[in-house]
Order: sequence, then structure tokens, then C-alpha cells
Amino acid sequence: MYRDATSSPRGGTRPEERSMRKPLAALAMLASASLVLAACAMPADDPNFIAGGSVDGTSDGGATANDAQAVVDQYLVAPTSIGVDTPLAAPPKPGALIVGLSDGTDEGKALDASMEAAAKALGWTYKTVDGAGTPDGAVAAFDKALALKPAGIHIDGSYVDYLTDGLAKATTDGVPVVCTACLGDPIDALKDTSIVGKLEVDDWGKAVASYIQVNSAQDAVLELFAYGTGAPAEFDQGLQSALLQYCEPCSTTENLIDLTDTTVVPADSVSTAMQLDPLVNWASFAPGALSAYLGDALTAAGIDAATVKVVGWAPTAENIKATAAGTEAAWLGYPVPVVGWRVIDQFARILGGEEIVVAPLPVQLLTADNAAAAAVDAKGNYIGVADYEAQFKALWGVK
Repeated sequence: MYRDATSSPRGGTRPEERSMRKPLAALAMLASASLVLAACAMPADDPNFIAGGSVDGTSDGGATANDAQAVVDQYLVAPTSIGVDTPLAAPPKPGALIVGLSDGTDEGKALDASMEAAAKALGWTYKTVDGAGTPDGAVAAFDKALALKPAGIHIDGSYVDYLTDGLAKATTDGVPVVCTACLGDPIDALKDTSIVGKLEVDDWGKAVASYIQVNSAQDAVLELFAYGTGAPAEFDQGLQSALLQYCEPCSTTENLIDLTDTTVVPADSVSTAMQLDPLVNWASFAPGALSAYLGDALTAAGIDAATVKVVGWAPTAENIKATAAGTEAAWLGYPVPVVGWRVIDQFARILGGEEIVVAPLPVQLLTADNAAAAAVDAKGNYIGVADYEAQFKALWGVK
């Protein structure tokens, strides 16, 4: 489980992703998840086929090595802004109650804590309703949240698909909902799905794919491990799509882990995948906590850990330390506290009758060259920009 990172960056699924939501305990199922990224092996009418791919910058229509380097250079830069620069017309009225659904995990609690701190800065109250760790629990929790007659409700995209009836009632009741890590569009009560949205997550996957392209010799054999729904799965899609454009000989095997299936043991999935793929030389994890199982998996497979470069999204503090030390390759930092404050910022705009702001999160590609200097909290978790609280308060006109 994702225990060491600071948020649950999971989200709802698109219809075409739902067929991939299955446990990977069996070897046969793991083997069937393999996706070979060779353009010559994909028919031209395949929706994933991209003609004209090139890595030397000499052919038209495809991404080049120069393109990959440009993407890497862009993401290596440390962010200095929270992404939002539009101030509120006036400080929000105090006293609003915002309710968040909680799945009870450590990462969910961390996101709730950041929203609580942001709400307090506005003179608001943030309250959690537990039980959103299962589909039925999420439905019941949303009903309880509505019963509190809040000014707004926060949900996570991992269970948004189950809340059709609840969202309809929220529309009737006039209660706005903000969803983080949702991959669909806002509609009715669901006022905002832009925070950790699909296009942004796709770009994060492209950033890591670009790093792989720049730091390999057209020989990447990549094992991907991700939660099987929402943002982590979307990150994998973005990574694979970009890598296909860069590298015809490269290959990836996608291992999607369904956390709603209690029979799935992530450690076993990682171990099995490594034993099936002894030629692996890259491993990607979304989120980073899944990488904790890699060492034992490589030992069981008889693979030298020094031959496998570790990358991914939403690193833990341990991942950041390992990257700074040079024992892991690169991570796309995920600023959980900023996500929480962005949620409250959106509610301030919604409740004040102002336009919401769609803006990128302050992320950064962390490598051995810059990880030690990244903005982190006291526990070593990535936060994007050190003065994020002050920046939000300045926009809100509060102290």
C-alpha cells in the first residue's frame, strides 16, 4: 500500500481503462500485460500507432532525441510558483464548512491535513467523513457528507464513478464538489476536475519517458508498476505513448495493481514480474511507495540491482534520498500540500462567484543533480515550493 508518500494520487477511470483493472498475481496474467513498443509491430490503423518516429532528428512526424532533451530540460527546473497568480476579488467570508471523503490511509490523511490547514487560514472548517476506502463505503460517506449541509465537498477520483446518485443529489442541493485526480470533465455539482487532471498527468508520464530516452541507448526494457485506476494508470499511458514515439526497439510491460482486490499482494506482483523479465533494465513506479518491493524482487529473480534504473511518479522521501545519492534514477515530484491548498483555493473562488483557475502544479523531475536541493518538508516529502502557504495567503488577502 501507498503508506510513505503524502497523498493518494489515484483517480477515476475512463471507460477504455476499466478492462485493465485486474489483479496480476498469476504469471499468465502478467505476461499478457506486456506491451511491446515497436512501431513496426503495430498496424497503421491501431490508435496507438504513430508513423514517422525518429530518434536521430532526421525524419518527419515523430518525436526526436532533441525533443526528449527539451522536455527533460523543462522539467529539471525547480518551480518557484504555486501555479496560480489570480488573486481573489475579496477575502472569502469566514465560517464555511468544507467536507472531505477519507479512505483512512496515511496518504489520504496527509492530503486532508493540508486542506484543513488551508481552510483554517480562511477562517473555515474542514471536516472528514471516513469510509471511502471501498465503493459502498464511498457512497455512504458521500451521503453523510451531504447530510452535514456543507459549503462544498472534496472527493478523490478513485471512487467518483460510484457517486452518480450522490452527485445528482449534490446538484439538487446546490453543493459544489471538487475532485482531485479525476480524469473526466466537470459537470453539474462536480465543479472542478483540473487538479491532477488527465492532460497534466499525461505530460508527467512524457517527462519520465523523455528522461529514459535521453539516458538509454535505444535499449530500454521497462517494467511499469502502478495502481490500476486513475492518475497512476494514466501516468503509465502517457509514459508509454511518449516512449513509443522516441524508441522503436524499446519495450514495456505494464503491471496494474488493483487495490480493491484484497487478494492482490503488490510485493508478489513486483517479484513475479521481475522473474518473468530477467532482461529488465528500467523500472517505473506510480506511486513511489510501490518501489519498496523492488529490492527483494530483484534478489529473487537473480538480477543485479545496479543494472536496473528506477524512475516513476510521486516519490516517497526515501525515493528522493536514494535519487540524491544516485542509487535511483529520476522521479517526477508530486506536491501534495499544494494539491490540498489548491482545492481550498478553488472552493474560495466557487463560493465567491468567481471563475476557477486551471493551472499546473509545481512539479519537478528529480535526478541525482537536483534532488538534494528540491523543496521538501521536515520529513523529506516533496512540496514543490517552500513558501506555498505564503503565496496562497497573498492571493486570498489573509495573513
